[in-house]
Amino acid sequence: MKTEHLQSADIDRLKELQPETWTDIRPYFYFYKGSDYCQPLKITEDKKIIAVGTSIHHTDSAWLAHIIVHPDHRNKGLGREIASALVKDLDPDRFKTIYLDATDMGYPVYKKLGFEVEAEYIHLSGKHQDLYLSDTTTIIPYHSKYRDELLAMDRSISAEDRVRVLENHLTSSLLCLHEGKLLGAYFPLLLDGFVLALTVEAGTELMKLRMRTKYNARFPANNTACTNFLISNGYEVTGSSKRMILGQKRNWNGEGIFHRISGGLG
Repeated sequence: MKTEHLQSADIDRLKELQPETWTDIRPYFYFYKGSDYCQPLKITEDKKIIAVGTSIHHTDSAWLAHIIVHPDHRNKGLGREIASALVKDLDPDRFKTIYLDATDMGYPVYKKLGFEVEAEYIHLSGKHQDLYLSDTTTIIPYHSKYRDELLAMDRSISAEDRVRVLENHLTSSLLCLHEGKLLGAYFPLLLDGFVLALTVEAGTELMKLRMRTKYNARFPANNTACTNFLISNGYEVTGSSKRMILGQKRNWNGEGIFHRISGGLG
C-alpha cells in the first residue's frame, strides 16, 4: 500500500468507494483537484484505490473532508491512515486549527487522532418549497461594493479567513439588505449552498431561496431558529454529525450559519 496525491484521472474510479447514503462524491473531488487550496490524497493497493480524503486550506486553518475507505477494505485502519497522512501534510506553523465533520463511523477514528467534539450539525430533509419572500426589495444580486463587508461577515461568523473559497463565488451570490446594511448572503453555486446571516429574519429569507432548489439541510444544531423554520415548513430531522477540532479553538458563531458550505468546509 502507498499514499500519494490523487490525480484527475482517478476521480471517475471513486465510484467504487461511494458511500450508499451520500450524494455522488466525484463532483466534490473534481472541485478539490481543481482548487489550489485543496490537497486530495489516495491510498492504493495493487493499483486499486482503497481510501481517499482531502485537506482544504484557509489562511491559518484547514478542514479534512471526504475521508472514505473502500467497503472491501474497512476495519483495517485505513481511515486512520489517510486522516493521519492529511494532518501530517499540513504545516503546523501555519494551520493552527484543523476541523472535520465526523459521521458516527468516523468519530472513533478521529478521536484516536486527538480530535475533540466541538459542536454538532443537524441534518434535515423535506420537499422543495416555493415560499414568497416577506419583502422582495431586501434581496439583491451581488454588488462589488459589498465585497469587503461580506468577507468580514464570514470571518466574524466562522472565525476563519475563507476568502480563497468564497472569492470565485461572490458574483453568483444573493445578498439580503436592510436600509443599506448587509445582513446575510446565499451562495447557490458554492457546493451545498452556503447561507450566512446576522439576523434570523435575514437567514430565513435566504433559506426560502435555497429551499426552492434543494431539499436537504445541514447546519450547526445550536441554530434553533433555522431548525424551527424548516420544521414549520415540512422538514424533518434525519440525523446529525459531529464537528471536531484539532488544535487552537476559535470563537465561531454557529447561529450565523443557516446552511454550511459542505461537510468539508463548515
